Amino acid sequence: MAREFSTVGVVGLGTMGAGIAEVFARSGLAVVAVDVDSAAVARGRAHVEESTGRAVARGRMDEAERENLLGRITFADSLEAMADAELVVEAVPERMDLKTQVFSALDRICAPDTILATNTSSLSVTQLSVVTGRPSRVIGLHFFNPAPVMKLVEVIRTVVTEPEVVTDVEALAARLGKVDVTVGDKAGFIANALLFGYLNHAVSMFDQHYATREDIDAAMKLGCGLPMGPLALMDLIGIDTAYEILDTMYRQGRDRLHAPAPIIRQMMLAGRLGRKSGRGFYSYESEGSPVVVSDDLTPAGDHLGDGARAVRRVGVIGSGTMAIGIIEVIARGGYDVVSVTRGREKADKVDQAIRRSLEKAVQRGKISEEDRQSTLARMSASTSLDDLADCDLVVEAVVEELSVKQALFANLDDIVKPGAVLATTTS
Repeated sequence: MAREFSTVGVVGLGTMGAGIAEVFARSGLAVVAVDVDSAAVARGRAHVEESTGRAVARGRMDEAERENLLGRITFADSLEAMADAELVVEAVPERMDLKTQVFSALDRICAPDTILATNTSSLSVTQLSVVTGRPSRVIGLHFFNPAPVMKLVEVIRTVVTEPEVVTDVEALAARLGKVDVTVGDKAGFIANALLFGYLNHAVSMFDQHYATREDIDAAMKLGCGLPMGPLALMDLIGIDTAYEILDTMYRQGRDRLHAPAPIIRQMMLAGRLGRKSGRGFYSYESEGSPVVVSDDLTPAGDHLGDGARAVRRVGVIGSGTMAIGIIEVIARGGYDVVSVTRGREKADKVDQAIRRSLEKAVQRGKISEEDRQSTLARMSASTSLDDLADCDLVVEAVVEELSVKQALFANLDDIVKPGAVLATTTS
């Protein structure tokens, strides 16, 4: 049977450590929260008070619950306060020298059966365990930011972690309302090993002027359905934290995906650390604020589209899911659309699919019946490319084969009027 914890400790009360302390206290555990000095402890306490205050304002807990939660946390500035903790989570900055100092001290202070856990996101849990006299009772317990909100925790076992310790920590994660994934001790574990290669690539695209920060973030939010773009996420994580994680993973695995893009270190040295410093890839209203403000890289939105030629009629070639969606979006946007397919049967299929989609939109209250009828009135179908002759814009959405697309563009070049724009949806 898994061990029932009553008192737990958290060492390090930055954003993550304070969040972890709040998570424990929300679940009814007594929490001892420690940082290096009274000023750091005061900042940690303020983090918890602000977070729980927001929860009350949003109706997620009442004031009495908040007071009870805060009453379960004992703040201190000495590791000696951890003497009675049954499990201690270390959440100090991502530096091996700092973490080993903490683990050595905790090994001396805590009872022999106390489990020592690290919230490291990239460092070797095994390397941390061997500085103690209890490597079999050392484990990784990696929360995600913000800890009170994010459901996932990674439980990291080493080759010497006792199975019952893993079981105890998995049960604790369930008590906290978290979903745990248990992994071996590999740099980055699961989430960060995948995430930071992606973030690093996004930073490189920005650094090479491949696209603006706004366009990179919009592509991943609107094109891939992610809740936040990669550069905004870098600012939330912290540029310095991201650099340390990437550098650690690169030194351990030598995967070029994790070699930190040069601009990350440059920003770190310049003090542009993201939200916490008030400026990173974006500029913020104040230190720690999530509110983005304009700066010298912000696009001048008032002038977007100035001088653009008017588009009145659009042609779309293709009959697949993508073509159908493009036809509907353009017609709903108020443009006349001519759909070109290979044969009347495919044209009928396109028409029926769009009608079904529009009917669903009416049923869900997204558009009115009048909108549906006007959208259909703006659509026409053809089986001949010649009917694209008067289009201002032609979009191809045919099969993803270069030779097919090249042949199609060659034909269109002879058909469309001078000045017409030819576009491809190739991915």
